[in-house]
Amino acid sequence: MHHYIDRSLKALARRYPVDFIRVVLGSYPAVTCRTVHNPEINLPERRLDFVYEVEDSESIILLHLEFQMRHEPDLPRRIFEYNALLTAVYGVPAVSAVLYLERREYKTLPAKYTVALAEKRLHTFTYPVIRLWDYEEAILKGELRGLAPLLPLLAAEKDETVLADMRELILTAPDDRWRPEALSVAVTVAERYFDRDFLLRFFKEEIAMLREASIVQDWIREGMEKGMEKGMEKGMEKGRRDSLREAILDVLSERFGVVGPEVARKLEAVEEVAVLMSLHRRSLKVSSLAEFGALLDEVKVQG
Repeated sequence: MHHYIDRSLKALARRYPVDFIRVVLGSYPAVTCRTVHNPEINLPERRLDFVYEVEDSESIILLHLEFQMRHEPDLPRRIFEYNALLTAVYGVPAVSAVLYLERREYKTLPAKYTVALAEKRLHTFTYPVIRLWDYEEAILKGELRGLAPLLPLLAAEKDETVLADMRELILTAPDDRWRPEALSVAVTVAERYFDRDFLLRFFKEEIAMLREASIVQDWIREGMEKGMEKGMEKGMEKGRRDSLREAILDVLSERFGVVGPEVARKLEAVEEVAVLMSLHRRSLKVSSLAEFGALLDEVKVQG
């Protein structure tokens, strides 16, 4: 995960814990929580993404959140290791949950780590899996407003509308101390899909508020100082191209397994949005990676 997004996610989880806990545990009105700062386990000195201590009138548990942009094959084993070591280090029952942040076309997502011998299942460790885009509607309704800065990750269409919805939710939040921090996280996350100059233009009216945030990326600060402005069209088109390329690679990896770097390189050379949209549709229908590679070669020849 990109360092800036990782840092921003942890800042958001630290300042607005309620909604992160709700998407994993559901509605628990009688619990209190606190952040476990810099949780480490000896693997060696592996720092976990985020850990809360959650307490009700009868018990205390640790809630460990592992943030993922995309699924990684070794994740189930890692979650099992993290959970066991976290329990051992702190001596408190722990729940480890995986939060997938970026909308992708997954057919299934593993939710268990299994040990088997001669095809006989001997041991299974299960863990909660949260596809955060399933909560997009609740966020837009203000029910999970604390997750609003993550909307660009969750939206199927990465366009100006999602930025406008995100900005509205942040600016109308009742906690005015949270707004600058949320806005800073929002702009950082949105940079994954939009040009920096476009974002500075879009959030021009909120520049003064951004100056109040405790975490402001260097490029945002530089943009505020220089007053940089460029056209919206450039930023939006780049976001659409990047999103379509990601969607194509996700479909191919789901259908055929590991996609070699050559396919990604050829996709990167395709600039026309209409062509990428056509390739995305074709990726759902081709019978092999070789057939899709031939389609890419045809695009290159025509270009």
